[in-house]
Amino acid sequence: MLNKDIYAVVDLETTRTTSESGRIIQIAIAFVQNKKIINQFSTLINPHETIPRNIVQLTGITQDMVQGAPSFEDIAASIHTMLSGTIFVAHNVNFDLPFLNAEFKRVGMTQLDLVALDTVTLSQIVWPTAPGFRLVDLTTYLSLTHGRPHQADSDALATGALLIKIIERLEKLPIITLQSLVDLPLVLPKDSKSLFEKVLIKAKALREPLPKQLQVIDGLAIRRFSDPEPLKNKKNITYPAKRAAKQQLYGQNLTYREQQAKLMNAIKKHYSTSSLSTVPGESAFVAEAPTGMGKTLGFLLPFAYLANDADKQVIVTEPTITLQSQVTETINTTLHNILPFEVRAVSLKGRRHYLNLQSFKRSLQIDEGTTSLQFIKAQILVWLTETVRGDFDELHLMNAQQKFIAKLSQNANNPTGSPFYGYEFFDRQHVLAQQAQFLVVNHNYLAEYASELGDQTNKPYLVIDEAQNLPSAVLNQSRHQLPIQTWLARVQTAINLVLQDTKPAIGDILHRIIGGERLKNHLLKSLEIISNEIPQLQVALYRRFLLNKKMPATQGQYEIALANNDFAQFWIDQSNHVNSIHKEVLRLEDSLQILLTQFSDAKTAFSLGERQQLADFRRLLDSISQYEKQLTIFQQDLVDFPKASIFWLTDSQNHDSSNLKLSGGLLHTLNYFKEKVYPHFMPPTIIGATLFTSTKSGYLYDRLNIDKESATIRHYPDVFDFEKQARLLMVKNAPLPTDKHFTHYLANQLVDVTTAINKNTLVLFNSLDMIQQVYNFMQSNPKLQQSKITVLAQGVTGTRGKIKKRMQSEKNIVVLGAASFWEGIDLPDDQLRLLVIARLPFDRPDTVLQKAEEAILTAQGKQPFYQSTLPKAVLRLRQGIGRLIRTPEDYGAIIVYDVRILTKSYGKTLRKMLPTNLPQKELTDDKIISNLQDFFAEQHKQL
Repeated sequence: MLNKDIYAVVDLETTRTTSESGRIIQIAIAFVQNKKIINQFSTLINPHETIPRNIVQLTGITQDMVQGAPSFEDIAASIHTMLSGTIFVAHNVNFDLPFLNAEFKRVGMTQLDLVALDTVTLSQIVWPTAPGFRLVDLTTYLSLTHGRPHQADSDALATGALLIKIIERLEKLPIITLQSLVDLPLVLPKDSKSLFEKVLIKAKALREPLPKQLQVIDGLAIRRFSDPEPLKNKKNITYPAKRAAKQQLYGQNLTYREQQAKLMNAIKKHYSTSSLSTVPGESAFVAEAPTGMGKTLGFLLPFAYLANDADKQVIVTEPTITLQSQVTETINTTLHNILPFEVRAVSLKGRRHYLNLQSFKRSLQIDEGTTSLQFIKAQILVWLTETVRGDFDELHLMNAQQKFIAKLSQNANNPTGSPFYGYEFFDRQHVLAQQAQFLVVNHNYLAEYASELGDQTNKPYLVIDEAQNLPSAVLNQSRHQLPIQTWLARVQTAINLVLQDTKPAIGDILHRIIGGERLKNHLLKSLEIISNEIPQLQVALYRRFLLNKKMPATQGQYEIALANNDFAQFWIDQSNHVNSIHKEVLRLEDSLQILLTQFSDAKTAFSLGERQQLADFRRLLDSISQYEKQLTIFQQDLVDFPKASIFWLTDSQNHDSSNLKLSGGLLHTLNYFKEKVYPHFMPPTIIGATLFTSTKSGYLYDRLNIDKESATIRHYPDVFDFEKQARLLMVKNAPLPTDKHFTHYLANQLVDVTTAINKNTLVLFNSLDMIQQVYNFMQSNPKLQQSKITVLAQGVTGTRGKIKKRMQSEKNIVVLGAASFWEGIDLPDDQLRLLVIARLPFDRPDTVLQKAEEAILTAQGKQPFYQSTLPKAVLRLRQGIGRLIRTPEDYGAIIVYDVRILTKSYGKTLRKMLPTNLPQKELTDDKIISNLQDFFAEQHKQL
């Protein structure tokens, strides 16, 4: 049946997105049979109305092109006949089929009643790791021909080729996976699910053997996993110190770079000496290596040789999961292909990043009643036939709910009794890690698991990449929040679940296990005591620190810092309540373990719903326990880091103690790395593109606890020719950013500049509030409305990821971005040509954290602005400007609208730390456009 079907793959171009107001201007059909395109049809259509400007820009179809084309009435009968008896296919079938039927209805013809498939959702299921699911994304991902996106003839042929790929992919799936897809209560557009059923029927008839790389465990087809072979070190391998040796090693794979080679040799020399200090923080290797130098390979290659020679592991820590994946890939491909010895890298993350097979198997048999969750299950079923790591970050899930993903990553109630024991992905990574030279982690992971990564008998090497971000990661990791009302609500929810005895419920489960009634009483007693103690602790906090306090109201809430001495005394005064909570939480944990054991040993058959109910109850008690541990952490921080910790209370403006939140953690990293991280490793390598805030500043060394005197320090020069590739324009007549008219002024300037230049532009802000204001002003500007420019705003029009994707694939995009756009964004060439700094990146001065840091520095006799505020701004500004030039052939311009870079004394420091050969110009705003036009014209001449 599958081979005989004729699929009519249809694409429409229309004047508008709704059939009520729009008309078709082009239709194309590609006919597919037996996985081949057997025929095609395409025609322009005269809509007898004006084609909107944005449609002309998108499709390239102009009014002149359709002027002599037939009307829909003229070809409707032919199209109807062509499509009759086929299976209708479209990339977003819920648009094309209803729109076409509306046109048939308009001209008095019968609407098509066809089986219809949607290639968008089918693609999302069969390629769950694809980077995007627009037609242009998928044709690129699958290397399909797609010459003219957004023109129906090209789109229909591309969608036809995509349909063939979808069928081929489904035919390669094992029968058990296809059966699971069919059994899932999936709701897909039109009849898309029927394709799974047809492929399953064909697969059952053929009965192909299970592919060798797969195995079936308890009804799930997964990739095989076996313990890795022991890593074989090769001794007496000579390090390629000379240029000729490196070029011979690289062969045709890599290009020799002089500055990169110097970095490699400096690292190898530093760690080959016997005089390295064993004192934490001493003998560090510190290197500022600019973008474009190839610093990643610059540190990976020498450490591969060092690890091989010394039989040590190398821990590489990156600021983001994306960089973590990239470095792992570089080691396992680039390094692996050139080195004369075996090299392996494993990426390590926390448990929440990995699918738990037992939890997923249970979820397949539960219909949560949510279409999106069933869809995610379908994606995971296919993904399991591909993935070795089971890392959720591999997936591009649609509408993923964090609570649902948390369920899928939670451990089994009885791990050793699970049929998947020994196959779970989280455990796989740690097995692989034992036979790898490189363990690649992110900064948050290092902050939490430094002691586990280290080896006291054979200390690993430690490379901290983009090290300027590590202190912030540690601080964020250390800072905890206890929303007291949420904690109390979860305790009360647990009480209600125990009291319920309807099926499925914990109360009913307790009735059916040995000693269940006694266990139920223990659970209730502990929960009720905790439920009584939490409000007393909450009221005590409020009375001691907030009652009668007059605090300025800001944005619906206010914060108050707690003096550490007073806070320590508070815990002493409230020790009875705290100890009572602690004791009952321990009893809860014991009761839960007994419950899990009795549940596993019970001979009674429990339903799937009851098993899920127990898993949810376990997770609820775990969260209650985790909140209790925050109390211990707060007290421990007071003991371990009394001078480096800060605590504060957040309350609503209405002074209602029920909204109280207690927060705290490290204020700064004074001695943190010396005590918690460095003792577990060899002296660290500190590396990054922007480490230093001035030629004399000790900011980096203070924050990372590095001993400057014993460190080996290297500054590598910029590799880009900024004098030719870039230009910095500083507007000298702009109003101050604090001026009430600044946002309106900036919005008008951005519209004038971007509509004149028509280049992809990134505008960097310090706050989402200002982005919202500027975005609104820009949207109301008539000049923008009449232009080709599309404005995207973080927090308004989409997430960082979606906005970045559009910048990578579209033109005339202007992005308004805040914190996450200042760094970690790689947009080379036409993806980004103009960078605008709306406001210098200083931290907000009115937060509890900022005020507390200032107070500490002042008490030490230091100037907070020059010791903290300015260095942070310098780093952030350098990172922001680093977004622009990414390759030796790249070019672009920068505009700074914050006049303080010219008028304030610290402006000189900021300007001095920018690339040395970057041309800097002071201009009035009326000269900006002509200057930019001259610059870009000059660049175009050189191409």
